[in-house]
Amino acid sequence: MRVCLIGAGRIGRLHGALVAAQPGVEEVVIADVDPQRAAEMASAIGGHAAPTAEAAMDGADAVIIAASTDAHASLVAAAIERGLPTFCEKPLALDLTGTVELAERIEALGAVVQVGFQRRFDPGYREARRLVESGDLGTVYLVRLIAHDHEPPPDAYIPSSGGLFRDS
Repeated sequence: MRVCLIGAGRIGRLHGALVAAQPGVEEVVIADVDPQRAAEMASAIGGHAAPTAEAAMDGADAVIIAASTDAHASLVAAAIERGLPTFCEKPLALDLTGTVELAERIEALGAVVQVGFQRRFDPGYREARRLVESGDLGTVYLVRLIAHDHEPPPDAYIPSSGGLFRDS
C-alpha cells in the first residue's frame, strides 16, 4: 500500500512514523508547505518527499491529512475527488458552512473519510459519557477541559491554524 501524508509538522511526524511501521505499507510519500521539512521526515521514516500535495496523491492508495487547519477542507476535497480513502486531523473545515458543504460532498460521492479525534477512544472520556448518559453522575453544571501541547506551535502555524479552540 502507498500512503500519502500531507503535513510534516508535529502531528504529521507522529502519523508518518506510525503508518510507516504498519505491515503492508510499502511507501509513505510526504508533502509539506516546507519541502525541506518533508524531505527530513521522509528520510527519518524511509519514505519519499513529493513537491506538492497533488504529486503526493498520485498513485496513492490512501491519504492522511495533517496539514494546517486552513488547508483541511481543500485537501480532503482533492483526495475524495480522486476516490482515495482519507484520514483528516480535526477539524474538517474552519467553519460550520465549510464543514457542512464538505460533509455533503463526501456523502454524495460515497467517500471514505475519518476525522481524527482521539478522545472518542479515551477510556476516561468513555466512562464520563456513560456516567452522564446513565444519570449516575447527576446534573452536570460545568465541564472544564484543558488541551495543550508540550511546546507552543511555530509562529508560522498560528495564523493558519484556526486557534487552539477551533483546532480542538
